[in-house]
Amino acid sequence: MLYPAKLLRLVLPVPLDTAYDYAFPESERVSDYPEGIRVQVNFRGQVVVGWLRAVIDAAESAVPVEKIKPALAILDAEPLLPSSSLELIQFAHRYYQHPLGEVFQVANPTLVNKGQSPPSLKEKCWFLADEHYTPRPSAAKQIKALAAIKSQGQLFVSQLNDLDVTQATLKTLVSRGVLDMQAREKPKQAVVCHPAPYPLDTQQKACLDAFDALPEGYHPVLLEGVTGSGKTEVYLHLVERTLKQGRQALILVPEIGLTPQTLSRFAKRFGCDMAIFHSSLSESQKLVDWQKAKTGRADIIIGTRSAIFTPCLNLGLIIVDEEHDLSYKQQDSLRYSARDLACVRGNIHQVPVVLGSATPSLETLYNAEIKKFHHWVMGERAGSAKACEVSLFDIKQQPMVEGIAEPLLDDIRQTLSRDEQVLLFINRRGFAPVLMCHDCGWVEECPACDVRLTVHKAQGLSICHHCGGYERTPTRCPVCQSLSIEPQGVGTERLALAMAELFPDVPSYRIDRDTTRKKGSMEAMMTALHDQGRAILIGTQMLAKGHHLPNVTLVVIVDADAGLMGADFRAVERFGQLITQVTGRSGRGEKTGRAIIQTHYPDHEQLLKLIHFGYRRFAMDILAERKRLNLPPFAYMALVRLEAREQQEALSILHQLIEKAPRGLGRLLGPFASGLARRAHFFRFQVHVYADSRGALQALVKALLTESRSLIKHRHRFSIDIDPQDMA
Repeated sequence: MLYPAKLLRLVLPVPLDTAYDYAFPESERVSDYPEGIRVQVNFRGQVVVGWLRAVIDAAESAVPVEKIKPALAILDAEPLLPSSSLELIQFAHRYYQHPLGEVFQVANPTLVNKGQSPPSLKEKCWFLADEHYTPRPSAAKQIKALAAIKSQGQLFVSQLNDLDVTQATLKTLVSRGVLDMQAREKPKQAVVCHPAPYPLDTQQKACLDAFDALPEGYHPVLLEGVTGSGKTEVYLHLVERTLKQGRQALILVPEIGLTPQTLSRFAKRFGCDMAIFHSSLSESQKLVDWQKAKTGRADIIIGTRSAIFTPCLNLGLIIVDEEHDLSYKQQDSLRYSARDLACVRGNIHQVPVVLGSATPSLETLYNAEIKKFHHWVMGERAGSAKACEVSLFDIKQQPMVEGIAEPLLDDIRQTLSRDEQVLLFINRRGFAPVLMCHDCGWVEECPACDVRLTVHKAQGLSICHHCGGYERTPTRCPVCQSLSIEPQGVGTERLALAMAELFPDVPSYRIDRDTTRKKGSMEAMMTALHDQGRAILIGTQMLAKGHHLPNVTLVVIVDADAGLMGADFRAVERFGQLITQVTGRSGRGEKTGRAIIQTHYPDHEQLLKLIHFGYRRFAMDILAERKRLNLPPFAYMALVRLEAREQQEALSILHQLIEKAPRGLGRLLGPFASGLARRAHFFRFQVHVYADSRGALQALVKALLTESRSLIKHRHRFSIDIDPQDMA
């Protein structure tokens, strides 16, 4: 029996940080293939796609040569990814200490991971074969189709809807020999930069002058601009400069709800090819746009978190809008920060990275304070828009109507009478957060989690917002059989029903995860609101992120106190960001805006500081407190999480892990029960890991991972989160 002289060393999409050696497929000749090609193999009875690390001599393998299996197929002759993408993937693997095979899987489209080759960008194209053919005067569809082809020279399938031409008409003309059809690559759309609708103001111009003064290379920039200051217009001008240099711009937005709005603004401003990435797109569409970006066909790439990995032929600029947003941090599998990787990628490509926000994260503010980042400030609203007037309303001992203090109903009524819009913000979806028996005190709880079920009245269900479990909402108490069971508290659904009853002739829009599941629903509501006169918006934090609603002149924050009660040390920072962002939705047009914050604590120090001195002063005071306590960004942090079916087993494992940790690299605190102590039948505990340098943190985490291998079993859920943003 002949044994192979060369082997393929692969990383596979499995939760083990190791390489696997396979022989070349019998149908393939042995060759020095480059790193990064895909190889299909049989792994434990399943066909999976791995990524080549190297071609090695068989003598280098620790696996007995007789146990080496042949790979099934080599899928690529050359790597699909450019060297810059491979470098970013390697960085994410090292920094987040996550198995390399899984990093490849996160960084690439699903269809690439399944072995599919990127599609050709060719599409059906029709062109004239008989220039002398004249259709009958009554054949209007043929006349229209031929006119379009004659004016353009050819007609691509992607143009048919815009021109109101059908494939059936073209097929008829092909059958008559009038047209020919073949697959062709559509000519790359010439970049056209339409002029800005308004002249730049002084602060916008200052930002662009500062950008023009930057030398070539990587430069991270914090663009701190109050809500409504015109940051997007600065983005558009920066992109214009980039496109005129023949380079690509990558723009990250925090959620898919903002993608259509952002895309619309960029499409109106630039005539060029774009690639779009978010979770609502089909996998085939993502793959097409991935290929457009990779080949340089797309000049602008817009997407949510995962778009940071999109390969680009000639990247010239990265923009991260709302850089503070928690959605940029992946909360499972590879726990990466798209914002942080944007800076890493900017360094790899040697291009500027602009991080924009009205409420910058404390990490970004700190980097600006120590001059690691450039810092541009836009402190005034654009045009004639004035700063929103924010006030507190003490709701203690006030009569309440479904969560709204009764006196504030007059403010709502007066705003609507002026044909203006009201935004009611409550960061709690559903009808009510609690179902309680008035007679015996029974409360409906999730059987799998340590939380109460949320009542969703329209569906007739009580739903757990953590594990997704649900039950039919009971009409009788299961303990005492009483019919006196009542929903307690208010959610978006209940508030929307109350507003519809109080103001039956006013259009209302409820915007939360339940009402925006259908594709295009969020975009449709936002479009309607732009053209609407008086209206009431009821929504969650989905409404806090960058939406421009010029006719909203009153914002009421229904339950501000919930944000003041978080146990997470980042809770106050998040609270300040959310309040500032939500109140910033008011008065963004020519009309003066107001925001009213309902609270039981009108004398709360942080709340007063925020509304009287603004987010910057608020944030700098929190930074000073973090420094005193030696918390991030003044220390470096990781979070060790363990979930197990047995509470004592989880605690025992974490105690052993702490005992085995090396001394002198940092400090370990815990184990603590997570904010949600039990979810989906798993008990959840965590250990906080702190160090004074990134190097020490990385060394300590690596040691913990090594020790964990002998303690963690398949029945456990174990993870380490570098730079955690959510402590729950």
